[in-house]
Order: sequence, then structure tokens, then C-alpha cells
Amino acid sequence: MQARIVIVDDRSTNLRVYAQYVAMMGPEYSATCFHSAVEALKWLETEHADLLIVDYRMPEMDGATFISKFRARTVGAHIPAIIITARQDRECRISALDAGATDFLQSPVSHIEFRDRAILLLGQYQKQQELKKSLATNNRASSDEDEEGNEPSGKSMLEQIIDTTPILINATDRNGKFLFLNSYQAALFGRDPEELVGQSISEILPPDLVEREKRRNNVILETGISIPNYEEKFISEDVELTFHCNKSPLLNKDNQTIGILTTGLDITARKFAEEHRTHLALHDMLTGLPNRTLLSDRMRITIDNCNTTGKGAALLLLDLDRFKVINDTRGHQAGDMLLRQVAERLSNALDNNGFAARIGGDEFAIVLQNLDSQEEVVAICSKLLTQIGEPYSVGGVEQLIGASIGIALIPEDGNSSDELLRLADLAMYEAKSSGRNRFCFFSPRMNQIAQLNAGVESDLRDALHSDQLFLEYQPIVDIASGEYAGLEALLRWQHPVRGRLVPQDFIRVANDSGLIGNIGQWVVNRACAQIAEFAAQGITLPPVAVNVSPKQFQFGNMSAEILEKVAKYNIAPGKLSIEITEELLLDHNQEVHDQLETLQSGGIGISIDDFGTGYSSLQYLRDLPATRLKIDQTFIARIENSSADRAIISTIAHLAHALDMRVVAEGVENEAQFALLRASGCDEVQGYLLGRPLAVTELRDLFGAGKSRPETGVQ
Repeated sequence: MQARIVIVDDRSTNLRVYAQYVAMMGPEYSATCFHSAVEALKWLETEHADLLIVDYRMPEMDGATFISKFRARTVGAHIPAIIITARQDRECRISALDAGATDFLQSPVSHIEFRDRAILLLGQYQKQQELKKSLATNNRASSDEDEEGNEPSGKSMLEQIIDTTPILINATDRNGKFLFLNSYQAALFGRDPEELVGQSISEILPPDLVEREKRRNNVILETGISIPNYEEKFISEDVELTFHCNKSPLLNKDNQTIGILTTGLDITARKFAEEHRTHLALHDMLTGLPNRTLLSDRMRITIDNCNTTGKGAALLLLDLDRFKVINDTRGHQAGDMLLRQVAERLSNALDNNGFAARIGGDEFAIVLQNLDSQEEVVAICSKLLTQIGEPYSVGGVEQLIGASIGIALIPEDGNSSDELLRLADLAMYEAKSSGRNRFCFFSPRMNQIAQLNAGVESDLRDALHSDQLFLEYQPIVDIASGEYAGLEALLRWQHPVRGRLVPQDFIRVANDSGLIGNIGQWVVNRACAQIAEFAAQGITLPPVAVNVSPKQFQFGNMSAEILEKVAKYNIAPGKLSIEITEELLLDHNQEVHDQLETLQSGGIGISIDDFGTGYSSLQYLRDLPATRLKIDQTFIARIENSSADRAIISTIAHLAHALDMRVVAEGVENEAQFALLRASGCDEVQGYLLGRPLAVTELRDLFGAGKSRPETGVQ
């Protein structure tokens, strides 16, 4: 018998693809396609279908509404229906389940997944139809005998009712032999009732089911108490059906238990929907992996097993490196495709002693169980990094990413899921800080640092409101003229206990806590105020540069805030510039570009700081309205002994000049470096050779005396 699959989708491309999937399933399957949900409903009033494939998002009505309207009819209420959706929110799927959807497919749909889901549901539906057909045939046969006046069947009316009811009913004796089966139960086994009476359940049922049936029957025979409301699965011709069953004692006239009466109602469709609801609550919508809730449950089980067996386990927290770049530049759909591929690789890399979960964004958790040594964890982490680092095909374009993994051992590091997640997160952060694309085990030192950072965060909040922060200014010198070309404003913190702190002591905490936005506003305001103070005293400062964290662009309108301060303090155009890092180039988007354009048009200079240490695109560099390129001091430190670094610096200088930017070298400490930088084409230099960071009073003494160049021996 051919199965007819009705496909409803307003997009012609999808219809062609799904129809092709049906054709690939074999000649016993056919597809009938509709662009319009309204037309499909009208067609289904007079035609039959064995399976519905419905897109969720359609112009006339969504998939849930379509299924609801179809289910409201008398005919076809039990036909399975698959919803195809690109959405990942639970509300969408719950509404579809409430409307009567049987299953879901995530768009874009693979041929294999389409085939497997369709064949499964068609098999269940067709088996249910066969069972109902056998009942109808049996009922007609009984009726025909009576109408034609033939010899009565010998069955009482009660027996006929039992025999034609779509519920499995059987009675077995104390030894498990069938005393009675109705036609529905017999049809489930593909036999006639008369053939099965007298046979043992062990001859009819599969061994695992026989074992469960005997165990239940023995309980009733020993206690005389019924067993209500349990579920059991029956397999008929490779199709699995789920029944809601009850067992009760079969009594004789003396009220003695002589056997067992068993009944069962087919709840396959309802069970399917319930399992979907449970799956939605415990699994990630995009990847199908366990979510944070299920992860916590399984971790509790893992911890208990460790305490019981003495075996070890480990929690791995994995964060993808450079995923945000792909997600921002290629779009969220490409990012979702990449995450699904990563999830598949993680699952394939783990055996039965481990499982993966997605706990948010591009962050995954992996639990490894039954470990004998730490070396096993090392081997698995190395394998994971290798597999994740293999190229991905996303929309026909090859993409490369890495991962940073933090590891917490169970039970050595902790015995609660929340604590282990926190410790693994600390270790993962350490892996990222150590260069990314690597793994790191948790150590108590990390916890000490975390506790210290928590104290730093609290103190930093106080510092913003108690005048503990201040600025120092380091001179920047023009190589050609030897004169001061600018000043870089450097943030300092006079901690009441720890003394004078530089940004490397607290800036990471500021970024992680979100305080960087408030700190950035404070720096811009203080720099502008001090420029205005000097101007009021008749002292002209070179242009002042302030560092701006990429995260500051996430807090409000950065360009508007800076221009507001410039206007408030009447700062002349060209007297203030901002320094951004390559990290901002990685996160480059149109909004950031527009803000930088606004700043440049407002007379604010833009420098790219620490150039050469990130992954910035030359296209982004070309398109940014920057006026200066600052070479990271790691290159400067090696310039005397490394021809490669000298070549890199020279290349960066030529590139910057071609883009009409001036080149600034940071961290210049001796005359040899100065000479090599001048030969490499650098325009400006900054470092201890030319001047250390100066306090405001020192700045006043220097420029108040009219000095225009540093007192050094460089020529």
C-alpha cells in the first residue's frame, strides 16, 4: 500500500526539496504538495493523507493553527503531523504540541533525518490502522451472520463487544497460558485469537517483555492486588506501540484467583507528545544536547556514582574561540549551523562514559565518567581540541575556530554541580588568558585569584566614588622633529591598602564586572577637565589620547558621550583622540563604524593600539576612520635581535602610510631601538627612553616652562 505524504509550505524551494526527500524514500511513498495552507485544508476535506509535513511559519496561518483546524475534523484526527521550524523557542513548539503536532524537524532539514522520522511515524500510523481494520472486519463478519440467519457465532453480545473494542484484552491462567484474547490483541501479534488460546506468553512475547509480565503476574497471584496504570511497549512487525495497561486478578465463583486479566489502551501518539514536552524542557533547542537543567541532574548522579564506586569523573567547560567573529560577520544562521556541527563533533568524540551539554551561547559542558587517571582527561581534551579545530563548512564557506577548555575533577575539586561549574569556569578563563585553544585544570590558586578579584571589584566600585583614581600622561615624540607629538592618558588607582596600581592589576576585573563603562566615562571626563584646566592657565598641551575598551561601545552611545564632554569643556578639534584595540576590529559592525565616523567628524582622532597582536582584517583596517597605528611593544622589545620582527615593523609602517596613517611605536627603551624604528619608517615613538608617565604637577612643570622636546641623547 502506498503512503501519501502531504507537504504544506509557502516556499517553492522547500516543497521541491521535501518532495525529493519523499521520492528518495522509495516508490511506496508519494508526495502531494501545497503552497497554501487554506488550499491544503480544503483538499483534505475529501482526500486522505497518511502523514502531514507542515512548515510552522506561513502567511495564511502558522503550522500550529493548520494542525489545530485539521484535528478539529472527525476524519483524520489521528494522522501524524510533523512541524518544520527554524525557530528555537520552546513556546513555538509547545503551541504546536497543544495543537496536535506529533513531531518536529529543525530547518534546514537533512534527508536522513526527514526519512527516519517520516518512516517511524508512518509505520506506527499504518499499524494502528491495520489493527482498527481487523476489528472492523471482525465486526462486519459477526453482523453479516446474524442478518443472513446463519448459525450464530456462539459468542454472547458481551463477548462480541469485547472482541470489537480497540483495546487489547487478554486473560492468562496461573501458568501464563492464554485463556482468552480479543481480536485486537491477537491482531497485534498478527494471529487469530483461536490460534493463541492455550499457548504460553513465553511462546508469543519477546523475552524481555515475558520477564516483566511474569514479574507483574506473580505479584497479583501472591497478593491478589491489582496493578493499575503502567505503561508497556509492544512491537508488531518492527513497529513499536505504547499502551496504558492495567492488570487485575481473574476470580472464580469462590473468589479464588485463577489467573490474570490484562487490558491496554494505545497511547502511542500521546506518549510521543509527552516525550517531546519532556525533551523540550531538558534539551537545548538548537543542538539537541542536554541543557543546563539536565546537566545538573546528570552531574548529581555522576557525583553519587563517584562516591559509591570510587571511580573518578571530570567536568569540562568548553568555550569556542573566535565564534563571535563568525556569528557577527556571517550572521546568526551561519553561527547556528556552526554550533550544530560543533555539538555533533563533541557527541561523536565521546564514548558511553561521557556526555555533552550546551549551557548557553557558544559554551558547552562535558562530563567524563568512570575515569581511572588524570591522563585519560588529558587524552580526551587533546582529542576534542583536534576535532573542534578541523575546518567547518558553513554555507559552502570553510571556517576555522578553536576552543578553550576548563577542567574540574570530581570529587577532588568539589561535590556539587554549581561549585564544579564555577571552578571549571575559572579554569576555562585561565585557558583563554594563556593563549586560547588549550585546556587547563582547576587549581586552588585560581580560586584565590577569583576571591581576590571579587575583592578588587568591590574596592573598584568604591574607588569610582572616593577619588582614588587618577591619570598620568606619557609623552609621545615625533621622530623627525624630536618634538612632543602627543600624550597618552594612563589610568592609575591609589588603593587605600595596596597602594598605587596600574591597569594590569584591575582592568580584567573591570571588564568582567561591567565597571569598565563607568571607568571609561570617568577617564574621558577627567582628561577633558585637565586639558581645560591647563588651557585656562595658558598652558598648551599636545593632543591627548585616552584608551577606550571595546566593551565601552556596548554601554550606551560612546560617541555621543565623548562629544558631550568635548563640548562641555570646550576642547579644540584635534586636542583629544581615542585609542582602540584590535579586539574592536574583531567585533566590528556597522554601529561601531558609525560611532567612529561620528567621532572623527567631531574632531576626535582615532588610533589603533597594540596592532599586530590580534586577528584584524585588512578590510576592516582600510574602512576604519583611523589616523594612527600603534605597534605593540612586544615587537619593539625584539627588534634588536629579530630580523623577522624588523621586517614586520617595516611592513606595518608601509601599510599604514598607504592608508594615510601615522605609525607610533610603543615601549621604546634604548637608542638602538629608536634608531631601528626610525629606519623602519615609524613616525612617532613612546617609551621610557623619551619619557616616563608624568603626574599632573610634572606635566604642568614641563609644558608650563615651554619645553617642546624631551632631554634625551637621541638624534
